[in-house]
Amino acid sequence: MRIQTDHPIVDAVLDRHREQLGASFPAYRNHVLRSLNYQRLLLGEPVPDVAALVWAVHDLGVWTAGTWDYLDPSADLATVHAADFGITDVGTARRLVLDHHRLRAVDDRLVETFRVADRIDASRGLVRRPLARADVESVVAQLPYEGFHAFLARRGVAYAVTHPLRPLPMLRW
Repeated sequence: MRIQTDHPIVDAVLDRHREQLGASFPAYRNHVLRSLNYQRLLLGEPVPDVAALVWAVHDLGVWTAGTWDYLDPSADLATVHAADFGITDVGTARRLVLDHHRLRAVDDRLVETFRVADRIDASRGLVRRPLARADVESVVAQLPYEGFHAFLARRGVAYAVTHPLRPLPMLRW
């Protein structure tokens, strides 16, 4: 299996936000590309451009809007960048962002594989079905975590302390 370690749309979008990402740039970029690879495996084909764009922005609102309640700001970034890459289906782009933390499965193959791929990476491969452990290990070997999960833990705890009634605002039923 060939691991995709770059993507022109992902790299272009992330380069535009490099300053906002700051020291988190390599960790976020690798998360994006690991997840893109997991979705590619789940789909059995390359991810479409709309999904590549959304991988780049799906969590970016954490940095650009400075909030843990980042789904709407991230969806707005998909809208802002879509035309630059010839993506006309902004509705699908927004749905990919807004539904990627749903707890239940969705009835759309692209959205569902996106959701599962993100879950695989967010769980460090502990919740990886239907992918094999070897698939996750191959991807991580090429695109290491770079402290991504430690960042999530720090940011999540800091938000939960100040928002105890809604500690995970990005989760959807």
